[in-house]
Amino acid sequence: MDLLYLIKVLLKRKWIIIAASVLAAFVAWFFTRNEVKYYKSTARISTGYSITEEINLTETKIFEADVRFNNAINTFTSPGVVSLLSYKMMLHDLDSVPFKTFTKEEAAAPILKQVNKEEAKRVYANKLETMSMLTSYKPEDKKLLDLIKTYGYSHNDLTSMLNIYRVPGTDYIEINGVTENPELSAFVVNNMYQQFIRYYANMRNSRTQQSIDTLLSLMEKKKVELDEKNKMLRGESSVDVMSETSSKLDIIASLEQSLTAEKNKQTESYYALRKVNQKLSNLPGGAGTTTPSGTGSNEEIVAARKAMNEAYKEYLQTGDNAALARHTRLKEEYQKKLNNSSSVTAPETGGTASRSQLLEEKMDLETDIQASTDKIRGIESRIGGLKGNIASTSTRGAAVETMLEEVKLAEREYLEAKQKYSNAVDVSTSLANNFRQIQIAQPAVDPEPSKRKMIVGMAGVVTFLSCILVIVFLTYLDSSIKTPGIFSKAVNLKMISMVNFKSLKNRNLKDLVSGNIIERDNAEKKRSNVFRESIRKLRYEVERDGKKVFLFTSTRKGEGKTTLIQALSYSLSLSRKKVLVIDTNFCNNDLTVQMGADPVLEKLSDKGDYSVSAILNNATKLSENVFVIGSEGGDYTPSEILPINNILVHLKELTTEFDYIFLEGPPLNDFSDSRELVKYVDGVIAIFSATKIIKQIDKSSIEFFKDLNGKFSGSVLNKVDLENVNAI
Repeated sequence: MDLLYLIKVLLKRKWIIIAASVLAAFVAWFFTRNEVKYYKSTARISTGYSITEEINLTETKIFEADVRFNNAINTFTSPGVVSLLSYKMMLHDLDSVPFKTFTKEEAAAPILKQVNKEEAKRVYANKLETMSMLTSYKPEDKKLLDLIKTYGYSHNDLTSMLNIYRVPGTDYIEINGVTENPELSAFVVNNMYQQFIRYYANMRNSRTQQSIDTLLSLMEKKKVELDEKNKMLRGESSVDVMSETSSKLDIIASLEQSLTAEKNKQTESYYALRKVNQKLSNLPGGAGTTTPSGTGSNEEIVAARKAMNEAYKEYLQTGDNAALARHTRLKEEYQKKLNNSSSVTAPETGGTASRSQLLEEKMDLETDIQASTDKIRGIESRIGGLKGNIASTSTRGAAVETMLEEVKLAEREYLEAKQKYSNAVDVSTSLANNFRQIQIAQPAVDPEPSKRKMIVGMAGVVTFLSCILVIVFLTYLDSSIKTPGIFSKAVNLKMISMVNFKSLKNRNLKDLVSGNIIERDNAEKKRSNVFRESIRKLRYEVERDGKKVFLFTSTRKGEGKTTLIQALSYSLSLSRKKVLVIDTNFCNNDLTVQMGADPVLEKLSDKGDYSVSAILNNATKLSENVFVIGSEGGDYTPSEILPINNILVHLKELTTEFDYIFLEGPPLNDFSDSRELVKYVDGVIAIFSATKIIKQIDKSSIEFFKDLNGKFSGSVLNKVDLENVNAI
């Protein structure tokens, strides 16, 4: 769509746009002339979130902070809080001077007479105290709810009065109340905060108490588990494992020292016994030489020594005092026998005393070696037992260590549960205390700025823009070839002239073309002048073309062919050109009717006389230079009604008498007549109406014009609005 054309369209309809805008502004002014004044009261609440909870608005805390504030704001407007506020408002209006003033129609409401006010106050007070809600399914509660609605304190009414939001960048929540009564605005805002605190504290206390009970139960359970594990630990560790192990290691070390000493002692005894044996072997008679009497004595001594050693061995194994006493007694007997043996052998041989001493020493050493061997075995056995005890003690110590870790874990879980319980108790004591009303709502002195001017202005602006959009939209939908530019793009045919629309009602076309009509209206005068000049331009193009015989046709009916042929004929006659007009539009002979011509075309064809004199005699003379041959019209084509040798064949001969011969053909979309008439003419002029839309069927007819080659003289855009005559 051409922008300049669109601007022209808007300018053409500027008064419609202006009138609609002014009318809309006036209507808005009229309906807002009695605008109600509103008063605003504001309260500001500190949530304390950023102090007690330390909410840092970092990337990880922004969402948490938003959730907290959204929860608080939604609680403000929840049915529970608003219902409490409704009850408070009703108690105020029923007890003292009400905020609500009823009109006569409102005062006649049946609900005001059906409800007992004293009973209503009692129920409202009870609901407010217990923080419970009225239910609509109970008949009595339903009446009280209807009464609240009548007073204008329902949930929707109150929430429409209030605006609750978070002050950006702070932890404040602001409550704005706007009503027709300044005292009502302040009362609603302040009581909204009070009821919120009551409801919020009750809700959080109930919820937190459940958490406290759960945490208390968990803490007690963890305490029982800790006590049980401590008891088990005390049972397993009555003796210090480390001390016991250390003590046993000390004993083992002492025993190992004793074992080493005993082994050293035994080694010394072995060396001493070897020396004694060497000494005995060096004595005369050898180690085994003895007297007969000495032989029996020696056997007794050996038996006594053996019995003594067995008694000592038994003592070492059992630790029995009786075995020790028997060992002592046997040792004394052994010593006596040894002494007796010495006294007997001494007088017999002087050298045997030394042998006896050596034998005694030998037997003592053997006894000591045997005793030492038994003692070493006992010490080694005791050391092995102590080491086994240490291993079992280590195993028991590992179990104690595991149990100790379990005790530590149970103790940690208990302390965590105890800490959570303590925190929950602390929070429960100060749930709602974080909220503070730092700004109390006061009745407003001045009303809110009136929005009347803005409403009136917006009404005018919106209407202005809406009218423009509607006009643009309708213009966009209008696909008619209303301007030469649109015609050139849609049709793509040579345009030789453009004729503006001119109403011919009560006007003579001949006088209009000749300028003999006096127009009193300036617009009509301008339209007539433009029409006359457009016909003159068309006349010039026809004269410049150099052709004599023209066929005027169109793609559809109603394009204005008849009017243009008449106007062009009269215009040519003014320039002293002789014109013959032949109505060959058999399907619609309006040209014959409008010009008042005799319908003789078919008759001339019957006579077969086409001389100039015959034509002049049969043609209707409209003026000095305009002649018309009319037709009767009918449902036939030129080839059907006219003979082979018809007047159309002799048009070339008639050009000697007439300067121009014009034929009117029917529309191409509906009839084939114009296609048959093309062969009789020199040029074809196509007429298009600017009020019509080019359709697909028109495009095939346009292609016919393009295929005429040299015979197509051009097209005329007819019925153009005066405003679009000079449009691009």
